[in-house]
Amino acid sequence: MRFGITLFLVSISVFGCSAAKVEEKQVAFVPHTRIETPGSGIALRKFKVIPKSDITLEVLNNFGTTLQDSNLQEHLESEGMFVRVVDAVDIPAIAASLGESREERYDWHGQITKWRDILQRKMPSSGMLVTAGGISHFVDHGYLTLLARGWQIGMESCDQFYVQLLPVWHVPAERGVIPGKNITPIESRIFSELMIECLLQDRQALLIVSQMDPVVQSTGPFDEGPAGVRIGEALMGGPVEEPIITFMLFEVHVGVTKDI
Repeated sequence: MRFGITLFLVSISVFGCSAAKVEEKQVAFVPHTRIETPGSGIALRKFKVIPKSDITLEVLNNFGTTLQDSNLQEHLESEGMFVRVVDAVDIPAIAASLGESREERYDWHGQITKWRDILQRKMPSSGMLVTAGGISHFVDHGYLTLLARGWQIGMESCDQFYVQLLPVWHVPAERGVIPGKNITPIESRIFSELMIECLLQDRQALLIVSQMDPVVQSTGPFDEGPAGVRIGEALMGGPVEEPIITFMLFEVHVGVTKDI
């Protein structure tokens, strides 16, 4: 499902918005259980699974549904991001079916009206070859960032939650010659073709899974430099030295709408 937002508008809202964030709070939780919080918003959870076998896609296909935009679904998978809309109650079963989970994280964001970086990875000075859409980018500065925004929307049947996710390569703006004028470096990239948009009901979640395997090293007369890492895997922490499945879960909480 696409909502017709142009690259121009996205560019303005992404790189022109304030860096200030709404206060976030850390919540202690029992692994994989739904956290009850007051109000509407997004609960971000991130955890890794050490896989028991190579059955990730088979397991995930048994839960939830794909995005309505099948072309986007296939494009995301080709970039290392398997996306499903699932019931939050199914997450423990999904994780247990795949292996042993570890390194959990929980952040409560509430409703997000302006783009916010919810996942940010600083690029090493040694650089990383990141591929997206068949194009290689040598990223040796700045950040690979996953931006998000979302808010509650009143529908005829029931209130739902609108969620947008957008991956970017963000290089902080440089100071221009004129005081007060900043220049966005040309290296910055907005991967608008990978923007995810969907409407979720209460207790539903948008699940992004990246299955990462160690890069097989090879030698030969035409091999030079490190292998490219798909943008989805790069966002999630790749490359890796052992097989890892990384989960990012955007769990929706829809509050009760009060009549004015």
